[in-house]
Amino acid sequence: MARWFGKSRQVRPGDDDPLGTADELRLAYGQTGDPGLLRRAIQAAEQAKDRYPADDPHHASSLSALCMLYRLRWERERDARLLERSVAYGRQAVDASPPGDPELGRHMSSLATSLQEAFDRGGRQQDIDEAVALYRGCLDLLPPDHAEHAGQESNLANALLRRAQRFPDPATLEEAVRHARAALDHTPAHDPMHPVRLVNLGGALLGLVQSGQVRHAAEAQAMYERALRELPRTHPAYGSVQGAVERIRSLRRTLGI
Repeated sequence: MARWFGKSRQVRPGDDDPLGTADELRLAYGQTGDPGLLRRAIQAAEQAKDRYPADDPHHASSLSALCMLYRLRWERERDARLLERSVAYGRQAVDASPPGDPELGRHMSSLATSLQEAFDRGGRQQDIDEAVALYRGCLDLLPPDHAEHAGQESNLANALLRRAQRFPDPATLEEAVRHARAALDHTPAHDPMHPVRLVNLGGALLGLVQSGQVRHAAEAQAMYERALRELPRTHPAYGSVQGAVERIRSLRRTLGI
């Protein structure tokens, strides 16, 4: 987990910064999994929301922090009310961002992630469609050479793939492949996210294969095999990637391709 929110421009050196505290606690939770740290992070973000005035960009960042933190609680506790709260805070963060706020793309991305969780839970098409639209908006805000552009393009590819898996559409799958490929192309080989981008492209290509476009099977297999060479064996996704390789190999043997 990486640091997400900066310091408030209205906080003097040495002053307490509840938004920074919330971020530190979030990072500590990511390392330890201690639910007490997550609860304290939410409390700090609530304090930040009340402390920063509406015209301070860090008010919107506080709302976005609450979107993220309640989503983490949802992932842990699976209480639908937590996910609903996450989405509500995400919407407030996007609405509260002042013109020219450099953090708007992050707020949109956080809301989109929560909407994807809502889609996975309830299957409502409007949730995934809104997530896709938000990720498109993120890309519109970021120049191609921005450090976060590849990540947002990968997010868009994954959202499109999610949509196509529930509502089959070859055009959506092909767009997912284009964005996943672009995200991979703009991720340096030494970047820790490189194997993840390989997996994402492999998954999008596999979606095309499963839709009947078997000519993509060899490339899908190659992406997964490259990812296996880059991922440590202890990575939580290693087993599922290995399983995908075996399924594609079996399919290619069956089809003689």
